[in-house]
Amino acid sequence: MIVNGEPHPSTPGLTLWALLRDLNVDPARVAVAVNDDFYPGARVPDRALKDGDVIEIVRILGGG
Repeated sequence: MIVNGEPHPSTPGLTLWALLRDLNVDPARVAVAVNDDFYPGARVPDRALKDGDVIEIVRILGGG
């Protein structure tokens, strides 16, 4: 699996929330793309991940 352009080990049963937790990322503060699926902010689902998935995690920044 690829996470933000870098190889990442894929373990059986790994979910998107578990990956974010392992990376110390709060799902409510990021947008995530898994292959062609895009999930904004708190709508990040706890979906299963598999070898070959491409995940992009983007931190949401506030500003004004």
